[in-house]
Amino acid sequence: MNITANIKRHAISCALITAAVISSCSQWRVSSLGGKELFFIKNGTEAGDIAIHFDEFALTDLSFRAGIFNGTLFTVDNVLKRIQAIDSDGSPELVIGSPNNISSKKITAVPFKFGVIGSFTVDRSGNIYVQNRLSEDMGDGDFSPSYVLVFDKNGKLQYAIGQRGSTDTPFYYIDSLFVDERERLFVVSRSFDTWNVYRFDNRKPDFSLNLGSLSFKEKDGDDTFDGQIENVKLYENGDMMLISVAYYHNKRLKYHKVYDYSINKKKLEREIMNIPDPKNVLFDIVDDKHLYFWNTEKDDIRLMICSMEGSIINNIQVTFDSSKYLYSKLQIDSSGRLYSYHVSKKGINILRWE
Repeated sequence: MNITANIKRHAISCALITAAVISSCSQWRVSSLGGKELFFIKNGTEAGDIAIHFDEFALTDLSFRAGIFNGTLFTVDNVLKRIQAIDSDGSPELVIGSPNNISSKKITAVPFKFGVIGSFTVDRSGNIYVQNRLSEDMGDGDFSPSYVLVFDKNGKLQYAIGQRGSTDTPFYYIDSLFVDERERLFVVSRSFDTWNVYRFDNRKPDFSLNLGSLSFKEKDGDDTFDGQIENVKLYENGDMMLISVAYYHNKRLKYHKVYDYSINKKKLEREIMNIPDPKNVLFDIVDDKHLYFWNTEKDDIRLMICSMEGSIINNIQVTFDSSKYLYSKLQIDSSGRLYSYHVSKKGINILRWE
């Protein structure tokens, strides 16, 4: 008998068992994060405030947005028709839009007449990209024509973009705006079951794709599973994107799959994950290395973190009392920092979770 060989085989078996246990345990590990308030935005009409409409039961409209970019808080206000940049001490430093109630000489005020402000983002140079819808309807389901306006960091309008770069063909429903590490703008647009992705280098279009041209159908014996795109996220490198697809059989959700799509090769590169749990919906991609999925348990707000090979790394949980607020939203930046904003009748609390 070769004792050395047996010892080696035993060691390998133990290592495999240990790896399997660690992988299994990571599915159940949950790291609880604590929230720290960064900003409070007052419900009002003065510079730095944001106008919130509500009745005795709830918000009457979602006329506002907020996001943190490069350490600066940006707010969108469709009641007061303006965009604001608010510095780290909570003071407004830039207002684009209606100049009403702006008197401080410390604030850069740039008059501009918006229609309805929709999605927005900010690049590393401070340029602000804003969806401007032409309709006065502020509902999330509005498919009115819109353009992307590009302002510099001082609020000066640089140019407007439509589907072809020029404004002869507008966008309709814009799901999201994204700027990659080379400062190329992506517009993710959808209407009903149709998704389109456009990429612009400066104002010049250099890529577009109707995702309806991709086939997401699978067979299992006599059963056909129809895939419907539920989310599209871009890599920071701007050369790849993630497509999350929900597969249905007889209108019943069976599983989710997440794919890599190569923009350079113009094809699906690989299937990253097959997720049988219907609650694990793609939330975002972080640092081109980690996938975040919703992993809610009853009232707990959890995110499942996975590697790009599909293995579960961790689960994180944030806890807040939703009964105190009219509306709450969780956000994440490209480096994985989690933020949330919570709307009450008094205003908006902005929190960072660590």
